[in-house]
Amino acid sequence: MIRRSVLVLLPALAALAGCAQLPGDEDDAEHSGGDPSTKDSGQVADAEATATPAAAPPETGPCAGKAEGALACEGEGVVRCTGAGRAPEAVKTCLDIEHCEAGACAPACPKGEVYVPATGPAGFTMGKNLSAYGFGNRKSGYHGKGRADLPHKVVLTKPFCMDQTEVTAGAMKKCVEEKGCKAPQRTDRWITYPDKPDYPVNLVDYPMSKYYCEQYGKRLPTEAQWEWAATGGDGRSWPWGEEEPTCEHTDFTQSILVSPGGDSGCHGGGPSKVGTHRKGDKIWPNGPIHDLAGNVWEWVIDSYVPYSGKDEVDPVHERANIGTRVVRGGGWNRSGRGILAAFRGGAIWTYKVPGLGFRCVRNAKERDAAATQR
Repeated sequence: MIRRSVLVLLPALAALAGCAQLPGDEDDAEHSGGDPSTKDSGQVADAEATATPAAAPPETGPCAGKAEGALACEGEGVVRCTGAGRAPEAVKTCLDIEHCEAGACAPACPKGEVYVPATGPAGFTMGKNLSAYGFGNRKSGYHGKGRADLPHKVVLTKPFCMDQTEVTAGAMKKCVEEKGCKAPQRTDRWITYPDKPDYPVNLVDYPMSKYYCEQYGKRLPTEAQWEWAATGGDGRSWPWGEEEPTCEHTDFTQSILVSPGGDSGCHGGGPSKVGTHRKGDKIWPNGPIHDLAGNVWEWVIDSYVPYSGKDEVDPVHERANIGTRVVRGGGWNRSGRGILAAFRGGAIWTYKVPGLGFRCVRNAKERDAAATQR
């Protein structure tokens, strides 16, 4: 009996053994049940959910460290930053008399020249409606026909660089020696060439003045450029403002003229050394311009014709059939009225006198694409 019982129990124990679990097997079963591939995909999903996104590459180039929408410089061009991973947008290219600095076009005139900005769309008013159109001396009694200076609005669309001083006798001597300029003839006691190198060159006619400017990549100013540079368009009477002129402001004749070429002026006759009368400077943000009133008259490029009274943009009035050119600023042998910033003088283009000289301007030009990169 005993032997048989043992035999009966063995199959039962064997059956129970097939269903038995060891301690801890419950947890393993919960975590390991199912397809092994299902287990791997769950781990990948968890990893993707918790991973830190890759950092964007650091901004390089002109917009490095700048916020989206900020302006920056790329060579000589102004660009707008558009955010990481995108190329900046071109805004504008600076002119050849400017350079890009801190996201803006800044003045870059050569030494000895002053940057004069454009007028902006509002422009400025030229003309006081005071001057008769015509020529004649006091004895003739001829007062001309009509008005030479009808008020009108002028807009200058581009900046320019203007010589800080009138062209000196020393500068003219260098041009004579190196670039074929014609030397002024020593026909007057007040001539400055060649013995007074720091004085304005005088006894130069229109062609001599024009030729000089062109040899240095410049030209004579237009009448509108000259007046804008002398006043800034605020209607002032003289380059320095409204204070009555004295010999601290300029070299001119304070009383009645002895004669057009007489022993007048603040120093007894003849012009002064350039830049002597600093109280009379016209001050621009980029620097002062000297002697725009008095010392010597200055040739400009325009023919002497009456203003039309109509609004103008970048006007140049050259007439091949008119031999008279505009002169501006007055000279040492002219009175306070003659040195008014708005006063229009006229001279035959071959005129050479001791009270007449010139200065040049450098007109702005567009850069080509290759020139925008430093």
